[in-house]
Amino acid sequence: MSDFRSAASGTRPLTYCTNVHAAANLDAFERVLREIVAPLLERRLGRNAPLLLGAWWPRDIVDELAVRSERREQHARVLDELGLIPASLNVFPAGRFHGPGVKESVYEPDWSTTERLEYTLRAAEVCAEFLTHARADRAVLSSVPLGFRGQMRERAPTVDHVHNVFRAALALDELHERTGVEVILALEPEPWCMLESIAEAIAWFDDVALPFAAGQGNEAAMRKHVGVCLDLCHAAVVGEDPIECLRRLARAGIRVGKVQLSSALVARGVRGHEALATQYRDPVYLHQTFEATGRVGPFVDLDAEVFGAASPVDTDVFLCHYHMPLHWRGDAMVETTQDMVIAFLQAIVAEPDLLDASVPLEVETYTNPKIEDELAFVVDTLQGAI
Repeated sequence: MSDFRSAASGTRPLTYCTNVHAAANLDAFERVLREIVAPLLERRLGRNAPLLLGAWWPRDIVDELAVRSERREQHARVLDELGLIPASLNVFPAGRFHGPGVKESVYEPDWSTTERLEYTLRAAEVCAEFLTHARADRAVLSSVPLGFRGQMRERAPTVDHVHNVFRAALALDELHERTGVEVILALEPEPWCMLESIAEAIAWFDDVALPFAAGQGNEAAMRKHVGVCLDLCHAAVVGEDPIECLRRLARAGIRVGKVQLSSALVARGVRGHEALATQYRDPVYLHQTFEATGRVGPFVDLDAEVFGAASPVDTDVFLCHYHMPLHWRGDAMVETTQDMVIAFLQAIVAEPDLLDASVPLEVETYTNPKIEDELAFVVDTLQGAI
């Protein structure tokens, strides 16, 4: 990967994910890059080196870039002008990601389908072309953790899921040989998905994916090109310590493609439950919620019929998949997992071997963003830990 270090972020590549912006086609995306993304990154990180772009590329953008060579050339000029290199892609939401009713459609198509495979590989091909132009050699694509479990948690991974992920690994291996650009597919564990936690991801790799790849004669491609995206909000909701997650992934030999810096929402007792049920219900996204001890739930969303009728007690601690601003600790009714984010950033500075220095740190706060303040918070935390 290119050297994205800066005086602000030190040796760690730092950016934010552009899925916060409702730019679902290439013209809109380029306006956002010019008017918001590049100026913001330059203000917070400086411009003494190329800036890492954490780009959300939905299917419409990928298709336009893949089909129209003149549009690729034009977009490459835009990236050059702005000093941006799209080495961290979000290809998790393939379709619409803004406006009412996104909910579980964000997981479609899933990895049981050729549509998900083809979309991902088209994105990888286009990305490799841009990186070759920019003289960069590594990219990461975060993606759906196989698929959604279903409202009743009834679905499980199938052979189609692992087969398509393996096909992606083979194609990315061939892409690396052909272009010199190494692309990592980073499955992003998320509550209520088939890979809900880092623990489940490790088990799937150990018990399913790696044996399947070995049986097909190419375990090396799976290990090289498929890993995980560690999202700190998702880890918090399911009760995982992200620092321990890094240690477990290292022991398992599973690559960390990127880390998404995000805080979950924490609500305590009866008053906290009421705040979630009344103030944080959302018509756009799912907000999967777990009670820390498992006394009640889990809940697929903050809907009135199920979550609202949960009969909370004062000892309950509800952990909610709601990406809150990193610099915000909470208010009288709710808190965030900011302390976990701070501890994680301090740990990777104190123990550099915990996380390879080339792995991008990407702020992802699409539900309630304050991106400039959040980047400042991350920079201050990293610098304070040095």
